Amino acid sequence: MRRALPIALLQMMLIGIVTVFCLQSVLQGNLLVHSHAQVRVSRRNISGRNKLGQYDYYTLKQSDGFVLARAPRGADGQPLDPPVPVAHFTDGFGLLESDNVLSMQLSPDGLFLAIDGTRDHGEQVWMYDTQHGTISLTPPYVMGNFLHWLPGVTSHMFLYRPMFPLGPSAPMDGGGWNPGLWEVDAATGTHKNIDIGVPSAFLIDAAPSPDGKRIIYATTLGLGMGSDTWLMNIDGGSSPSAKLAERVSIPRGSRTHLFGMPGGAQSIAGLFAWSPDGTTVAYERLSDSPTPFLPAGLWVVDDHGGQQRRLADADGGHGYIPIWSPDGHKIVFVERTNVGDQRADTNVQSLQSAIAVVDVTSGRAWVLASPTQTGMLINANPVWAPDGNSVTFTAFNPINRVLGGMPRYWSVRVIGPNVQSAVVPLTSTLTGVVAVG
Repeated sequence: MRRALPIALLQMMLIGIVTVFCLQSVLQGNLLVHSHAQVRVSRRNISGRNKLGQYDYYTLKQSDGFVLARAPRGADGQPLDPPVPVAHFTDGFGLLESDNVLSMQLSPDGLFLAIDGTRDHGEQVWMYDTQHGTISLTPPYVMGNFLHWLPGVTSHMFLYRPMFPLGPSAPMDGGGWNPGLWEVDAATGTHKNIDIGVPSAFLIDAAPSPDGKRIIYATTLGLGMGSDTWLMNIDGGSSPSAKLAERVSIPRGSRTHLFGMPGGAQSIAGLFAWSPDGTTVAYERLSDSPTPFLPAGLWVVDDHGGQQRRLADADGGHGYIPIWSPDGHKIVFVERTNVGDQRADTNVQSLQSAIAVVDVTSGRAWVLASPTQTGMLINANPVWAPDGNSVTFTAFNPINRVLGGMPRYWSVRVIGPNVQSAVVPLTSTLTGVVAVG
């Protein structure tokens, strides 16, 4: 998911100022989206589970719109069978070429799949109930963006960026519409408003720590204004449903300003990814520019806002999140390979990318899989194997907006910077795919 961070091709109007991307699917255009949320053992509670207790989910393009499908998941994260439809999106979603799915992420308890989609009138979240096979807009009567699930093996709470109310039934806070960051219950659609000090329109990205006690988030006042990054304590009480009903905001004094960056090249912080031990955050510095797909920098910062280090050049604007290895020593990420092609700065169809990895301690980065090796222009959606010795990813060419995309799953071992590992195909080419999760 690409985790919808730079959440979509949203350049919002903020009091007459064009705002920067919403960072979890930021500017994802015609690229295949993939969830990077870690899938926990509790996914085995899904009804109709396969022997591994896991599924890969897909949005497929059909003549009557988008359908949600799934396939049993293999040991390397690849589908074992062709995807089988399980639900149909409502209201003709997927009939227009402008319709798109920005991210798909399964909840830690495996009970809900969040699907962040965009249409010509805005962005909304569909929630698929994996036990009952139903799909519905969650929260209802609101336009906004899915950010992250809150961690915990029994959790189906998520962080959400509300943008616009839809009609008189839209949920309000204190009798009016002035939201910050929402914590939403996927089962009920109810929410708690978290006071982030600015309206939600100024929020770029937000990500919870692995223990669920803190949130790192970034804000901006508009295009050319740079960004500020904050750390906030969140209420980790034992009765989330009761707290949601209260809808009390977290006190303003609990926020800590970590760092700020003035407007300019690579001054928008987002795509936050916490290290497994919760002491360090990887993130990307995106360009504060109306040009959507300029290259970004991959950085790390400690949880006090110090020890900032630049690790590598990364793809910018397409929403591919850096992913920590299970031991916290390496980060796998998507690297743009055609940096000199200015068409790729503005046209999502022109991206060419590789899978790269960086050793966090030494700062040494190297390419794991390139377009030359897979024969596909876009290599993306990397996921670590549980043992941390290999990475599974998808390779594909730019998606046909009418027919869908044709991704193929591959695996590559992570050996070292001086050894070129062979990439191994795990599946044949899938067809009609709009998004994978």
